[in-house]
Amino acid sequence: MFMFMSRFPRYLCLILLWLSTGCVSLTGRYEHAVDIAATGGLNEEDIVAGPFRLKVFHRGLEGNPEKLVVYIEGDGFAWKRKGVLSSDPTPKNPVALGLAARDPRASILYIARPCQFPDAQNLENCPPRYWSSHRYAEEVIASINEVIDHFVKLTVSSSIELIGYSGGGSIAALLAARRSDVNSLVTVVANLDHEAWTRIHAVSPLRGSLNATDIAESIQHIPQYHFVGTKDRIVPLSVTESFLDRITNPSHVAIERIPGFDHECCWVDSWPALLCEAGALDHAYCK
Repeated sequence: MFMFMSRFPRYLCLILLWLSTGCVSLTGRYEHAVDIAATGGLNEEDIVAGPFRLKVFHRGLEGNPEKLVVYIEGDGFAWKRKGVLSSDPTPKNPVALGLAARDPRASILYIARPCQFPDAQNLENCPPRYWSSHRYAEEVIASINEVIDHFVKLTVSSSIELIGYSGGGSIAALLAARRSDVNSLVTVVANLDHEAWTRIHAVSPLRGSLNATDIAESIQHIPQYHFVGTKDRIVPLSVTESFLDRITNPSHVAIERIPGFDHECCWVDSWPALLCEAGALDHAYCK
C-alpha cells in the first residue's frame, strides 16, 4: 500500500538543528537534488512502499506513455571513509538524477534509494544496514519494484527501460529478473557483482544483499548496455566482467568502456550522446 507524502519543508533542518549537527549538510544535498530535478522539469513526490519512504522525481506521466524510463540512484554517501559508515546516505552528487534530468524522452521516473533524502524521523527509523550490508536486500528490491508497479499502472505503460547508476545498476538488474515488462537494461559503472567488489576493496561482504551476478544468465535475453569508465577505481571493469562471465549467450549484451571517465566524471555531461551510442534514443534526438 502506498502513502503519498508532501515535500518536507525546506526550513525543517533549521528547526531541528539542535537535534542533529549533520542536518545542515542534509539540507544542502536535498536542495542540490531539487535544483538538478528542476533543470529536467522533474516533479517531486515521496512514496511509502514496504518499510521505506522513497523519494521520486518524475515528468511526463500523463497521457499513457508507451514506455516508462526508470532511473535508479546509486548507493549515495554510504561511507565517510573505509570502515566508517555515514550517518546519512543521501548522495552529495546524485548522478542518476542528473542523468534522468538530461534524458530528453517524455516519460521519466527517478527513484532514490531507501534512507536517502530523509527527514529526521525517517532517518531515525531507517537502520544503517540499508546503506551497508543490506543495501541490495530483498526488501529493498521489493519496495522499489512496488514503486515501479504503481507508476506503470498509473501511466498504463506497456514496457519500461531500467537505467541504474553504480549500486542502482545492481538493483536495476535484480529488478529485470523479476519483471516481465523490461524491454532494455542500461547500467553505468554498476556494481554487478558485489562479492567481487568487496574482495577488490578488502571490505566486509554484503551478507544481507542479493547479488546481481547470480541472475545474470536469467536476464541475458533482455537487451543490455553496460557503461564502464576506464579510470573508475570504485567499481572497476573487472566487476562488470565478472557479471558478464555468467552470461552464456551474450548476443543481447554490450559493454562500452569510456576512456578517461571515472566513477562520477563525466557521465551527466555526456549522457544524451551516450544514450544515442547505446541505441536508447530515436534518431530525432541523435544529431
